[in-house]
Amino acid sequence: MIRKHLLLYPALLTILLIGCRRTADLPETMEAHYMVYQIEYLEEQAGDIPTRILPGTMEAYYTKHYVYTRIDGFLNQFSLVQIADLKHKRVTTLLSFFGSKVYYRGESGELPAGVAKPDHLKCKATGETAVIGGVSSEQLAVEADHERYNIYSTKEFSIRRPNISTPFHMVDDPLTDFRIELSRLKIHLTCMEMESKTIESEIFTIPGDYKAVNRNAMEEIINSLFTKD
Repeated sequence: MIRKHLLLYPALLTILLIGCRRTADLPETMEAHYMVYQIEYLEEQAGDIPTRILPGTMEAYYTKHYVYTRIDGFLNQFSLVQIADLKHKRVTTLLSFFGSKVYYRGESGELPAGVAKPDHLKCKATGETAVIGGVSSEQLAVEADHERYNIYSTKEFSIRRPNISTPFHMVDDPLTDFRIELSRLKIHLTCMEMESKTIESEIFTIPGDYKAVNRNAMEEIINSLFTKD
């Protein structure tokens, strides 16, 4: 009987160890493709303020499992961050404004708060190429909301679902030149530069001093910062 119990002990210990194993944390650092985009506003006014004083650049970090984008407001009065979880197809929006910090975690497949979804969006490769911000890019013709224009993507690096924080989730390659509508403002983003970087993985987590809000609340705050209506 004692021998039988001794034989069972290693098996029970193994089960306990497996049952208590914690989910692996993110590594301390990740390799990323870092891109800086120039922001061009396709309208001169945002509510009662001129768009020329709105943020002029957006930075983005593309990694194997996450995409991080950030827009900082005038004199760092606010920052708008999107963290796209590529595995689960979810985007978390974080907003810091005048000392307040809030976040909204979207549902799977949902566009980020404040980003509009065009009707009848279609993309088709044209076979044309260009170099944008030093990055070899391929042209796609877009039809959306009775508009026609071109966007560009690159095959210089590859990750899965790189564009889930934009309406162009059907494009398999990272975008180097594209348009979105943010807070009722039509915006044109163009890559200015790209480089490889080693980054701290902490940027893909929600800081403890951010408070959760629903989508409507987040969109109201974003609209107030970008349009001043």
